[in-house]
Amino acid sequence: MNKNIAVKLQNISKIYKLYDKPVDRLKESIHPLKKKYHKDFYALKDINLEIKKGEVLGLVGVNGAGKSTLLKIIAGVITPTAGRINIHGKVNAILELGTGLKPDMTGSQNIKLSLQINGIEKNRENISRDIIDFADIGEHINQPVKTYSSGMKARLSFAIATSTDPDILIVDEVLAVGDVLFQRKCYRKIEKLFKDGKTVIFVSHSAQSVIEFCSRAVLLYDREIILDSDPKKVTDFYQKLVFSKNHRSVLDEINGNVLSLQKDNYKDEKLDKDFYLPDFKSKPIEYRNYDVDIYDIQIKDTNGRRVNVLRANNHYVYEYKIKPNVFFENLFCGMQIKTEKGQIVSACTTFDKAKEFLAIQENDEILVQFHFTCNMNLGIFFTNAGVARQNDNSVEYLNRIVDALVFKIEKTTCCAGLISLNINTNYTRLN
Repeated sequence: MNKNIAVKLQNISKIYKLYDKPVDRLKESIHPLKKKYHKDFYALKDINLEIKKGEVLGLVGVNGAGKSTLLKIIAGVITPTAGRINIHGKVNAILELGTGLKPDMTGSQNIKLSLQINGIEKNRENISRDIIDFADIGEHINQPVKTYSSGMKARLSFAIATSTDPDILIVDEVLAVGDVLFQRKCYRKIEKLFKDGKTVIFVSHSAQSVIEFCSRAVLLYDREIILDSDPKKVTDFYQKLVFSKNHRSVLDEINGNVLSLQKDNYKDEKLDKDFYLPDFKSKPIEYRNYDVDIYDIQIKDTNGRRVNVLRANNHYVYEYKIKPNVFFENLFCGMQIKTEKGQIVSACTTFDKAKEFLAIQENDEILVQFHFTCNMNLGIFFTNAGVARQNDNSVEYLNRIVDALVFKIEKTTCCAGLISLNINTNYTRLN
């Protein structure tokens, strides 16, 4: 195996035998003609995957896609039914709350046991102290683990797993139970592992977390890998699968069987090339659940010109039109501005400002506008557009377009960061 490869999976499948009745298992085992009483259930189907050393790989997929099964095979918890797996390096895995923790032992005793199992002799006291400090569960460290809350177990599990110098760290959604400050501390630790050349395999239902911390992502669907690409592209399609009622159309789009939504409806419009670049276009992804059209998406300056080259601190309007094919009420519209990696810079809905919902008749055409000041710094940004309906206790998306537009910011005086806070500076002599 290539020395730069940390994990290599070749044609991995995992099959479980499902029986209608418990007695069928016995019948099958003693039948003289080897009659089959079970049905094969594929928990994974012919998985091929290479993970390089130093990568932070995000695994995403709807429930039942096979994420946890795949992680357990990589961690060695279960064996594949077919295929070959090669691991280069020591693996530490946090597959569920309390993984590797002995419930009747105290936190301190679990730390000592883990260090012994991992063969860590040097600086054991210092490492133990670092684990205790990172977990930050106070006096509970001397209490049995079975008395811990889910958050405490997650803290201790993560602290132990990352402090025993793993070459490959597997994290399966356990960070969701921690508080915000602890999650941030965990992500900083993952960033350090990445910089140290370690490999991290990270499962999360949070698209934002995958975008922010992963260098690559894989989308699982129906126990197969259907997309292996950059985190933004993968999470865009993952979210579309989550919200779409027609998974087949999403799968066709992933396979390249659907044409891009991008259309230029302004061919006859005279455009200022200093403010608008005709070939600077995004590749939109539409999440359509109902017959509501979103179209004529654009950004205009204060002179009414369509633009995609913006100037810092200037005022603009982001607008689009909507038209339903049936009557809808309790509607509201929204927008997002995101970085190239998909991090949300700003987001707003019409209800946030107007505090009222919209009712529209069939074929009504509505212009939706969001006025904003361009406080972003130099860079390339994308927009989303969407229409939703407020039900009794939930929000239902009718149509969303991700990466509806792309624009860039030029001529800013701020030095660094995503946004400008219009900071003023001064000196005051104190003596």
